[in-house]
This record gives sequence, C-alpha cells and structure tokens, in this order.
Amino acid sequence: MTDSTYIPPHLRALHQAGLKYLLLVQLMTLLAFLPYLPGWFFALFLVVGLWRWRVLHGQMRKPPAMVLWAAVLMGLGALMASGLNRYSLDSAVALCLLGYLLKSLEVLRRRDGIFQIYLGYFLAGVLLLYRFDPIAALIVILLLFFNTLALQAVTAGGHYNARYGLTQSSLILLAALPIMVAGYLFFPRLPPLWQIPNDQRGAQTGMTDEISPGSVERLAQSVAPVFRVAFDTPLPARNQWYWRGNTLSVFDGRSWQAEYRSANPFAWPSQARLPSGLGPASRYSVLMENSGQRWLYFLDWPSAIEAGKGVILPDARAASRTPITSLLRYRASSHRTVNWPDQSGLIASNVLLPEQGNEPLRQWAQTQRAQYASDGDFIDGLMHHIRTEGFFYTLQPPAYPGDQSLADFWLTGRRGFCSHYASAMGYILRSVGVPTRLVGGYLGGTYNPTGDYVQVRQMEAHVWLEVWLGQGWQRIDPTAAVAPDRIEMNLDTLFRRTQPGDLPLLSRMGSISLLNGLSLYWDSVLYQWQVLILDYDNSVAKAWFESAFGRFSPLKLAIAILSLMALVGLALAWGLGMVTWPTRQQEPYRSLARIERWYGARADAETVQTYFQRLAAQHPSHSALWVLADLIERSLYRRAEPIAAREFRAARHRLVKQRRRRSL
Repeated sequence: MTDSTYIPPHLRALHQAGLKYLLLVQLMTLLAFLPYLPGWFFALFLVVGLWRWRVLHGQMRKPPAMVLWAAVLMGLGALMASGLNRYSLDSAVALCLLGYLLKSLEVLRRRDGIFQIYLGYFLAGVLLLYRFDPIAALIVILLLFFNTLALQAVTAGGHYNARYGLTQSSLILLAALPIMVAGYLFFPRLPPLWQIPNDQRGAQTGMTDEISPGSVERLAQSVAPVFRVAFDTPLPARNQWYWRGNTLSVFDGRSWQAEYRSANPFAWPSQARLPSGLGPASRYSVLMENSGQRWLYFLDWPSAIEAGKGVILPDARAASRTPITSLLRYRASSHRTVNWPDQSGLIASNVLLPEQGNEPLRQWAQTQRAQYASDGDFIDGLMHHIRTEGFFYTLQPPAYPGDQSLADFWLTGRRGFCSHYASAMGYILRSVGVPTRLVGGYLGGTYNPTGDYVQVRQMEAHVWLEVWLGQGWQRIDPTAAVAPDRIEMNLDTLFRRTQPGDLPLLSRMGSISLLNGLSLYWDSVLYQWQVLILDYDNSVAKAWFESAFGRFSPLKLAIAILSLMALVGLALAWGLGMVTWPTRQQEPYRSLARIERWYGARADAETVQTYFQRLAAQHPSHSALWVLADLIERSLYRRAEPIAAREFRAARHRLVKQRRRRSL
C-alpha cells in the first residue's frame, strides 16, 4: 500500500486528541452512574483506561479476540455475582455500561469512536430514569456537551483545534435549546410505551401493606423524602399530622396485613365511598416521590381525593392500580370529624385472631377488661398502663421471636418502637372483642417556610390504631403514652435529646442551624422544580399559542415549529461560518458603486479621475458629480483628512435631484 492510497474517513485511525476525549467522556459517564452500580465498575474503567493509554502511546496493541471475549464473559459473571441477574432497570443499565467500557478496548478507527459517542448520548438520557432534579439536568447537559466535544475531536482529523471545538459544541447545544423548549411546551405528554421494573435495589420504599413488630424502625434510619404537602387552607395543628397510608386489618399472629394487597390489584373493588366530612375541611395537594408501591397518602381523616386513575378502597385507603414509579401529584381533603359509611363488614372481620399464639397476653387482656365498665375506659387504662409500668420507646428494640412475641414484649420486654406498641395493643383489644385495625403511615413532618409546604421523610414512619366504639373509627396512638413528645416532634428532634446514638449521621447534624437552613432551602428548590414540571399542562402552551396566532390547529403548530427550526438552523449556520450576511460597503466605495450603477461601469484601465471627467462631459448639468468626484479622490488619496459619511450622502442626494430634473 502506498501513501497515496485512499482510506474512507470512517476507517481512518483515530488520533491522540480523539482518544483522550473519549476516555474523558467515559470517566464522566461512569461517575454519573456510579451511585447505582457495583463498585467494581470503577476498577474496570481503570483497567480499560490503562490499556487504552498504553495503546495511545504505542506500548501495547489492540487485544486479540480471545481476550475481548474473556472480558465480556467475566463482566457478565460479575454482574450476576452482584445480584443483577434479573430483568430490571439496574441490570439493563449495568449491561449497557459494561459494553460501553469494554468497547474501548477495540476503538482504533473513527467509526468505532463515533459509535461509542452515540452510546454516550444514549446513556446521558438514561440517567434521567434514575433522577430528575436540577443537579441531574446539569449533569445531563454536561454529558451532552462533552460527548459533542468528543465527536468534534474524533471527526476533525489530525489537526484538532480545542478552541474551535469548544465554540462549535457550545453553538450546537445553544441551537438545540429553542427546539427543546418548543418540544417541552407543545409535545403531548404521552405515557411510556413500556416500563422496566427496578426492584433489585429495593426500589419499593416506605410503608408496605404488611407490618410486623420491628419492621418500621428500619425506615426511621432514612432521611429520604416521601412526599410534600402544600395546603390551600390554614395549616392544621402539628399534633394532627397523621398521614394515612395503609389500613391493616388481617392479623396472622406475627404480622398485620391489608385486606386488599398490592400483589393482587385485580381483586380490588372498583370504587368505594370515603367518609363524609363534618365541619371545615383541610384542602391540600400532595407531591409524592417514586415509591414503587401503590399507596397514596393523605391527612387523617380523608373525605375526598383527586388522584387521576386512583381508586378508593372500602377500608379508607386510596391506591393506584399501577406502581408509582415517578413523581405523582394529587389533591385531597380531610376533616377532623367525619360520618363513616356502612362498616358492618369490616367490623366483623376486625375482631379476628389466630387460635394459637400469645396466650399469656390474651389471658392478661381478658382479666384486665373485667375491671372496667366500658371499652373506652379499658383503652384509657391501657394507655395509663403504658405510662406507668416502665415501657420504653426506642429505635433499637430487642428481638421478640416466636409465636409469643407480643406477649414477650408487653409482659416482660417492654422496649419497642411504634409498631410494637400498636401491634400489642391491637391484639389486646381484639382479645376482648373490640374491633381494631392498624394504620401504617407517617406522623409529623417539617414545615418549610421558604416553599410554604410540609416535607415528610421516611424517618417519620409511624403505626397507630383505629378502634370502633359504636359510632365510627377512632384513632388511638399508644406512642402518645410512652413518648408523648413524639406527637409534637419529629423522630430525630426527639431522639437527639435522649438517644442521639440511634440516629443516622445526617439526622444528628440536623441540630446545626446553618446546615438545617441550607437543607430546607435546597428542598424548596427541588419542590419548585418538581411542581413546575408536574403542574405544566399543554393547555397552558395552547393558550399562549392562541393569544399570538389565533385559533389553534395542528397545521399552524407545524408551521410555527418548522419556522423556528429554520431560524435556529440559519443562526447555527451563521455562527459556524457556513453562511455570511452581506456587509454594507464603506465610503468612498459605496458612492462609487452607486455612480457606476447609475451612469455605467468604468472601462478597463480607466482611472477614477478619467471616469469622472468623461461623465462630466456627457452630463454637464450634473454638477454634483464633481462634488462626489472630489470627495472620492480625497478619501482615496488623502486619508489623513477623514471625510464624514454624511457628506457623501448629501452629495448623492443632490445628484439624485439633478438626475430627476434632467429626466423631466
């Protein structure tokens, strides 16, 4: 092969600048996904990067096919060993990133580099499946920018100019911005064509439809937000912030379960009536985070809810028939006092207990009940018993295994979290025939004055009781007896005083006012970001469009978007130097060009002075020609005496008048 042999551009070897930019983009992409991947991915990048660096400097060659196949098989084995062995978002992204990294081992030609960059563009968009906040948006923009920069370097050949590449990449992204805004404003909000499950990392968070003693305190170790509530009416009292999630009425001796389970939404009734409210209502909107579950939260007691395709279940729960895999916004209202619809079916099932287990506690309950005149007095007695008999509220209770767990807790252990107290007291009340059920949800929250909303975190997870005393379900919270301050305080605020060692680090740092203020401010920014996106409706853009262009129609919208794209394309072409605007001639050449257009062009080798002498002989009445000739000669040959443009305009104006009089 000779030096003059033609090599197609896509088969030409990559130069050093292109390979360096590819490594940089790979590192940035990997760092963006690293929180969602096994740690060995970073070690794999170091190995691949070292190999590529040595190839870049001529110290190693492209690995043989056997080495590449061995690397692929080892990577797949590592994915399976890391638990990513089922179809999910995590496993799909991990597999894609594995191929993205291993592809570097064989990238030597321009075609391979371009393919790798296109894969980088795809991964930048995939990141939004994990998070969609201002930081994620900034990271995606940076990934798009540096992938575009790498594309410039890969396709530029051996003479790559970094400044030119930066300019071009910036212009391309700026030109895409109006198209992106137009698409956001006018493109219909379509549901996803498919969904990728993502339960391998425990994507389901928050309260489930099954609770057992010891299951709730795990949530109390997390400061992650669950939902945020903005009130349209005055903020209720702090001790009324009971956020209802699941109603748990089936007890198997160890755990409490909901009658309508998440695993079988097809068995749910199509609709049920919520209790009717009495007196003034609290109206609010809830912005709920992705939980992977189906339950919606609202302030106890519920009276109305607007949740799209959500359903109302007979046990006073609102649920979505599909798992909540993205931010969800809905509206609801609650009342302090309600009239419950017919509950006869629920009351009958809410006294059932297994025949065996916790016998000592059953006997204790029946003995104690005989000492009271009514169920209400008995409940008051149980609350007094909790306050006076050495019970202790803790985030780290001992384990109570076996079928006597509730009896062991209530009669001897007496150390537990909210789920222990609610479970034991629920068992006691059912043992004496009082219809009782548990409610799993959240208690409290943090009011954010910057955004004027209440933020509820996983740490506020809570369980309480509902009992039927003849006229309606009544809330009973045993935690109010063992830790009364918990009703008025968040869990971390309470435990920072008594048990700070049981709290996670971020919760302990919440006592620092500066950090707490910054945290609230940042959460307000996130809330406004989410509301801006979720509250946006195409009808808003449609109203803007009709105010500017009249009645809306698809044809008008298509013309407007195509016109916008044409303008953006023209601006981009001008910015990249592909199109130049005609420039206005400077004096005296502008005046000379006008005279040649009016009287005819100069002959070959004819000087300006000779040209004007000829015109003066042909048009003796056009005295302004001599004035222009003098200005032009002075401007050309005596530049030390600059002449203002207005003098040229005045002379041309007089010449125009003389030509008009001559033509009459």
